[in-house]
Amino acid sequence: MANILGDSLIKRLRKERGITQDELCAGLCSKGTLSKYERGVSFPDRWVFKQLMERLGENPSKYFIDVILPEDRRILDLKEELKNLLHDESNEGDKKAKEFIDKLDLDKAFSTPENQQFILTKRATIASRLDDPSTMHNYAYQALLITRPNFDEHKISSYILSLDELWLINQIAVAYILMGVIEKAADIFIALKMLIEKRFVEGDDLINIYSSVIYNLSKCFGILEKYEECIDVCLIGLDWCKRHRNSYHYPLLLSTKALCLLHIGKLDEGKDVLKKSYALFMGFERYEELQLTINYVENEFGIEINSLEVKIT
Repeated sequence: MANILGDSLIKRLRKERGITQDELCAGLCSKGTLSKYERGVSFPDRWVFKQLMERLGENPSKYFIDVILPEDRRILDLKEELKNLLHDESNEGDKKAKEFIDKLDLDKAFSTPENQQFILTKRATIASRLDDPSTMHNYAYQALLITRPNFDEHKISSYILSLDELWLINQIAVAYILMGVIEKAADIFIALKMLIEKRFVEGDDLINIYSSVIYNLSKCFGILEKYEECIDVCLIGLDWCKRHRNSYHYPLLLSTKALCLLHIGKLDEGKDVLKKSYALFMGFERYEELQLTINYVENEFGIEINSLEVKIT
């Protein structure tokens, strides 16, 4: 349960941000129930409180102290076990993770909206690894509809969203990229970018989500041959990653920027940026992603990266 500091906290934050009760509680609870929360008549459970706080642009951990019951601890441990299984991205790892999810689906404790959304999100993750974007899209969409039953892709910028919802919409757009529906994906990433910048939610998860949105948007612009726009987005992402020490997306954004520079004829600058991305991929031992860049550069531009005299410092 959440021990909320002050009966009127939710109401005060909602009023400060100019958000209506209907906007805040959509898909989570009824307007009447939210009113009870705001008046201190009753309190939301841990998951609902987290969703409400994130929709209000707040870090929920600042406002509540968890009292973990034994059953809640069991559920959290099972979720952590699944996350650990998903760290193994091999075919065997994905098989074990899928079997584990199937078992969770039979567990009555995982029949709640919160846990069903968790399960569907992880199924979408596995589908993405199996190069099955249609299934990935369906799972992510089903998960989103649990808390956004009337979701409309054309109204994203008007929504009040939690971090989980932001991530699911991001995954839906990634599925569109994999299906070749690039312009639709780009429109979604642009809307997510604007929404996050408008309603900033604190925390490490938001840092990773925004980095992912920016990188995916740069991919869309690159595929659409909008190289100047792609470079501009990469610069935003690189600055963000540098400020927040996000080492995962930084080399990917550098590589994307380099390719765009090469495409628009800025060969020297492109090669220089390419060297930096090469060094980072090598330093982090991300050889598979590096090989994709090497193959593309050699096939598209006839440039052998080994000839660039890359030095790893």
